[in-house]
Amino acid sequence: MPNNKNDANSLKVHNTSMVLGALMTMKTATRRQLAQRTGLSQPTVNSIVQELENKGYACPGTFAVSAGGRRPICYTLQTDHMRAATIRVLMHSLEYVVVTVDGTVVLRYSWPIANGDTHFTALHSLLRTLLKQDRNIRVVSIGVPGVVNPRGVLCAIPQIPELEGVALARELSEQFGIPIYMENDMNLVALGSVIDESGQTTLSDMVFVHLGEGVGAGIVMSGRIIRGFSSFAGEIAYMVKPFGESNDGESLESLVAQAESIPQQARLIAGMIVSIICLLNPPVISFGSTFASEEMLWHLRHECEKHLPLWTIPSFKLMLNEAAAYDRGLMAQVGEVLTNRIINELAIAQP
Repeated sequence: MPNNKNDANSLKVHNTSMVLGALMTMKTATRRQLAQRTGLSQPTVNSIVQELENKGYACPGTFAVSAGGRRPICYTLQTDHMRAATIRVLMHSLEYVVVTVDGTVVLRYSWPIANGDTHFTALHSLLRTLLKQDRNIRVVSIGVPGVVNPRGVLCAIPQIPELEGVALARELSEQFGIPIYMENDMNLVALGSVIDESGQTTLSDMVFVHLGEGVGAGIVMSGRIIRGFSSFAGEIAYMVKPFGESNDGESLESLVAQAESIPQQARLIAGMIVSIICLLNPPVISFGSTFASEEMLWHLRHECEKHLPLWTIPSFKLMLNEAAAYDRGLMAQVGEVLTNRIINELAIAQP
């Protein structure tokens, strides 16, 4: 039993989070089904569901099949009045999605960056338009092709030099008065790679490697993004030359593009992958790039086997839909913020 008011609050936050998460995953459920899913007592679940209903976050719908006696009511999450916007910052456009708290997509569109316009101006215009059209957007998550340092300042973003040194999320948040979060794009793809469509974590540890239009990696360990003390983790474009290469001034991306065969490409990439395995020893490395193929991964494994014991080499997988994983990573960020807002509103100590 909780010993004081703070313990009671913590317990209720935990219980409310479990019921809310179960209802999001199940989409519709009776109180009994929620109690079975969460392992909480029936009175506890009944109280939380009643609060969700009173606050307008859950609503009763159809009746479930009865096993005898009164037919139980199914509850669904009422999510439409609390939405989030996710934005992918690309070279020539802003790809944005508006979602409800349970991840249902309300709107998906592309905002072109016109000639003479800047990314900052385009983001400002997009947010002004979105927030004017949809008053239910409570939080925004932005993915960027650069480092977001611990102070929220963008660094190492050569594709969009105008944003170098800009505290983008803070400036936009102050301008529009809502929480805005910003994260490195490769980190978000990695996060989205370990989450399924229902938002459940399917893999705790993995590394995502992108090699094509830019070089980068995202690292997830114990289900969380690994950023490093200065948020530089995963910036593999700055790693030293691959095995046996002495081409000064040429990037790994350029060297791979110039290679005459897939085995040559694999040899170039192998040095980087061996370094990742030695440092992190992940169970899975996922590849997404213009160069990645099943043949490439076969040759890459062969190259790694020359330098490492077989039992250290992880599973190599192709990233079949990088954009979808990116979206899931963005949605995971904002989904957590929205659910926490609901939980904090509901989870107050009982008198």
